Amino acid sequence: MTDSPAPPTPGTQSRRSFLRKASLLTVASVSGTALLPEILAACGSSASSSTAKAKRSAVAPSSIALLSPQSSGGDPPVLDMIAAMDAAGKQYHAKTRFVYVSDPSSYTSTLDLLAESYDVVATAFPEMGPPIKAAAQAHPKTRFIWIFGTPFTPPLPNVVTVGYKFYEGMYFAGILAASISTTNKIGYIGGAASPELNSDYNAYAAGAKTVTPGISVAGAFVGSFTDPNGGQQVADSMYGSGVDVIQTDASATDLGVLKSAEAHKLFMSYDSDPTAYKQAPSLILGSAILQFGTSLALQLKSAMQPTWSLAGHSVEQGLKEKVTGYTPSPVFATSAPAAVASKYTAGLKKMQTAQAAVAAGTLTVPLNTSAVP
Repeated sequence: MTDSPAPPTPGTQSRRSFLRKASLLTVASVSGTALLPEILAACGSSASSSTAKAKRSAVAPSSIALLSPQSSGGDPPVLDMIAAMDAAGKQYHAKTRFVYVSDPSSYTSTLDLLAESYDVVATAFPEMGPPIKAAAQAHPKTRFIWIFGTPFTPPLPNVVTVGYKFYEGMYFAGILAASISTTNKIGYIGGAASPELNSDYNAYAAGAKTVTPGISVAGAFVGSFTDPNGGQQVADSMYGSGVDVIQTDASATDLGVLKSAEAHKLFMSYDSDPTAYKQAPSLILGSAILQFGTSLALQLKSAMQPTWSLAGHSVEQGLKEKVTGYTPSPVFATSAPAAVASKYTAGLKKMQTAQAAVAAGTLTVPLNTSAVP
């Protein structure tokens, strides 16, 4: 039985909304009702909840909760994770519940409440680190999954953290960008500097240089993931300097880059929105992707077993796990000018060769977190 809505089937979706801060409500459930009273009613007092939990089967978990700092309303990554949770609920005959919390001050208290009544508690987004650490330490018998998380030092025995080789998709994007560039100048625009986004830029540059060793790869950060105007200004500057392809990595800020691309009639590759090509079929090459639903499904497969083999581990998922990669536009080759389309088709072959090598383990995309020059 599930408390969450019936979501669509998981698919290839983006991480872009996970780079935005939730800013709409205080604390609300997915149905829009007040959350804390609802969970308190479900959990009961601490004493009764503890007693109920003590009676649970030690053989295998029988309930799953998912807490997200992003609303499920039209948000594909969250909907994907809800679908993955509900699918696991049906498979393992487990109760499921989705909870949306937008107020950071309530993250820890809500995790605490869920941990009182649910055997497995999953959450996502880097900002959930301190709250999940506190909740996991307070509830050592609850199994916690932190999607898009970073390893704890020392590891927590009842937490698995899941990171991603998102930079792999950026490497493939670099191959494609260099393949169609006529100026030998391409660009990267990120939301805000961080080791993760630094690695994205460096992988993008590395991929491009396998095609054109001397290619110039400009890099810049707007300073925000929700500033389309800033994104447009930075993109205008790059395109004006001779860059003819830009890779975005800035969530909502990407919209400004798209406006600039349209104004300059030049090209771009999106940050993790495989349907973005529909907005400008002749300008958008494709998108690096991250499949949140697939990722959570893999973790629940482990966490719902009697013995949790990944307990206390840090997991990194990538192309080999079919979680990250690059999705090319299905229409660019027929929408772009013929000369560009021809280069694009040739670039796709190079990119696909690299993807196959990474999947086979014969090619390792370099992880380089050095600052963007």
